[in-house]
Amino acid sequence: MIYHDPVSYEMWKSGHIEDFESTTGIFITSENEPEAIAWGEQIAQMLFERINASETNSWKSFGYTCWILDDWKNSHWKHCLEFFQSVNIHEIPGLEKMGSEAYVKWQLANGKITQEEFDSIEKQNAMFAEWMEKRR
Repeated sequence: MIYHDPVSYEMWKSGHIEDFESTTGIFITSENEPEAIAWGEQIAQMLFERINASETNSWKSFGYTCWILDDWKNSHWKHCLEFFQSVNIHEIPGLEKMGSEAYVKWQLANGKITQEEFDSIEKQNAMFAEWMEKRR
């Protein structure tokens, strides 16, 4: 599923970065693919609302989509499949464990990045947040 966070979106709108979208995944157990896609879209909307609390547009209004990845074990996400949660239809995942911030914390906890790299990311995020506040 595709989503964005408010900081990257504002930076994109002001021309500071070229790409503001992020992706994440979730494993959904369902009877069929359309049902899984439909539930994935609802989860994506919930995640979008959680991350973008002041956003009035819907997740879909940005043209975002969900899709089923047939060969996920050999995908470009194979390095982080453990990050993705597994749910059944109508089961709400831990939204706090999804998104860019959660992914960075997961990387640190699982030895994918060092504390120094984590601190650098946190410092950069704080700078972006301060930049956004000054723009208001």
